[in-house]
Parts: sequence; C-alpha cells; structure tokens
Amino acid sequence: MTESGQHPPGSRPAILAKDEADRRAALLSGLQHALAARGVRSVLARNHRLVLEGRSVKAAPSGPTDPQLHVFAPGGTRVVTASGRAFLLGGDRYPAGDPHEAVAAACRHAAPGRADGGVA
Repeated sequence: MTESGQHPPGSRPAILAKDEADRRAALLSGLQHALAARGVRSVLARNHRLVLEGRSVKAAPSGPTDPQLHVFAPGGTRVVTASGRAFLLGGDRYPAGDPHEAVAAACRHAAPGRADGGVA
C-alpha cells in the first residue's frame, strides 16, 4: 500500500477473514477514539472487494479487505491501517497495545513542522 492508502496499480488488496477484518477495525476504532480525545477528526473506512464472475472467467475471491483510518489534521490527511499487532502509518509501525504513540505520530506526520503535533 502506498503512502496515500492506495494499492499500487495492478495489485489487489488481500482478502481477510471476516473475524480478522473485524479485529483490525476494532483496533483502528480505539485509535480513532484516542485521536478524537486530542481534537483530531478521522473516519474509519471498511473495505470490501467485490468481484463479478462471468461464465467462462475464473475470478479472484470477493471479501473484506484491510480497513483504513483516514486521519484529518491541519497538515493533511494520513491513512492508518492495522496488522493486528501494530498500527501502520507511512511505512512505520506502532504497537497496537499503546495507541498513544500512534496518535502522536499521526499528528506529527499530518502537520510537519508544528511543535504541537498539528492539533489546534
């Protein structure tokens, strides 16, 4: 996945088991609440890949893909995903057990150059 949260051209996001997608969404929801406590808006997006099948075409499977947390801060929008054990942000990993480190990083990355982490 690229910095903007998009998959590179020609690549497909991995299909996750429903339980795994739900677990990752729950982790991101905790991060969303921690961001809200600092006054940072974010939106949790659950994604589902839908593949239409034809009679003679064997298609890739449909199913839930990685949920994403879109973080809106004064310096820009960042996309955070979760691996189950860590939050992934801009190529960096932050422990899922401590969302405060990921919150600080999301604020810092979203507003480079601001000493307050970009939170007004």
